Amino acid sequence: MADSRYEQAKTLRGEGRLAEASAVLTSLLAERPGDVGALYALAVCQLDLGERARARETLRRVIAAHPGHYGAEYQLGRLLQDQGDLAGAAARYRNVLAVNDYADTEARLRQCERAGAVPPVRKMIEQSYVAERGNPGMTLRLRARHILPFGSVATLLSMVFFARPFFAFVDPEATYPLAQLLMLAALLLLMNIALSPITVYIRTRAYTTQLYDYGMDVSTGVFRRSRQFVWYYQITEPPTYVRDAREYLTHTASLLISYNNTATTTVRMKLRGIGSPREVEQMRSYLQSRIPAERLPIRGPWT
Repeated sequence: MADSRYEQAKTLRGEGRLAEASAVLTSLLAERPGDVGALYALAVCQLDLGERARARETLRRVIAAHPGHYGAEYQLGRLLQDQGDLAGAAARYRNVLAVNDYADTEARLRQCERAGAVPPVRKMIEQSYVAERGNPGMTLRLRARHILPFGSVATLLSMVFFARPFFAFVDPEATYPLAQLLMLAALLLLMNIALSPITVYIRTRAYTTQLYDYGMDVSTGVFRRSRQFVWYYQITEPPTYVRDAREYLTHTASLLISYNNTATTTVRMKLRGIGSPREVEQMRSYLQSRIPAERLPIRGPWT
């Protein structure tokens, strides 16, 4: 017959009285140390209370007593992942999947496997007392094809639709037939085409993103130059894959990234036209795999 204290603890936890629930379960286990259900319930209460060290040991006791307990394996995997032990977390997630496709275990295992080669920032700081960018990875640039087809066309259209009222304002008595405006637009079009290789070269090297193990260095602008290093743990949500009309026509894509520029404020930046749709999707997946390993130990749960 089930002990009534188990149900009592369950009710207390449901009411948010976590410390009382934990005390009831501790009392129950003092009399029945082999009660795996009560032991797992205690681990859950300890997690809710933020007692991670105790919860880790309790979960290990559950697994030792009942090796097929996938709930304990999953919770222990999450604890290890939050602490940056990605290899240990991956092993726990594999144990879960050997028994049950539970919750988001498969997705978490993929995150650990992709990011496992690089320890999180907190572990690096604990070892060296210094937060470094880490090794450089791929470099992303604004693609030339994202620029070329549009600058000249935009110039032509702006001349046809906007230049005539402008000249009329400057000299109301003068007449500027459409043919003359088109000729002027064509001249500017040719100048734009002639200068395109230079402007494209400058812009594709001015708008760059250098990826590192622990963050990315984003450079934008030519005359108003800006450089911003964003740690992966500053990113507040999974990056958003974006394509608009320009990107469909030029076979490119962009990423929208939200990050904490201060402890309490968030800004968004767009990495425009940084590659083909497939390359940008790979970039999005990479960043998404790095964020949990970096953000959780530094900033707490994902917002």
